[in-house]
Amino acid sequence: MAKAVKVGLQAGDGPPPGYLWSVWYLSAARDEAAEFLSPEQYAHVVDLLRALANERDPSHAVTVRVEAVEDFFELKDKGGVLQKINLRVFYTIDAARRTIVVLAALKKEADGQTPTWMKVRVRSCLRRLRNGEFGGFPPEHR
Repeated sequence: MAKAVKVGLQAGDGPPPGYLWSVWYLSAARDEAAEFLSPEQYAHVVDLLRALANERDPSHAVTVRVEAVEDFFELKDKGGVLQKINLRVFYTIDAARRTIVVLAALKKEADGQTPTWMKVRVRSCLRRLRNGEFGGFPPEHR
């Protein structure tokens, strides 16, 4: 079975001076996003995550729109290349590893707050991640 936690990018890599944070993602989150995003839209989301990885504090980003939801965060975007898609990317922060871990993605269909069913799903992913149920973390980058 393939590891469920994948490396998107590593802190220090990228254009100088390098990313401040690593970005890891659950393979299920990638699969979710790929179901409703075109390749161009998916590349845009990757760019948003790169911008987040350059933030001093990815819980209070200044270059992308972020909001706290319980003990995780959601990256929000809509319009432009996303057209009518109201995108939400849910993530947690592992400060000890200087890592952002993407947990889920959602094409939000209704106005208002994050749907309760999605909060339950993200909470479950977060609990399972913390319990090591996704096969462990990738090796530390050196």
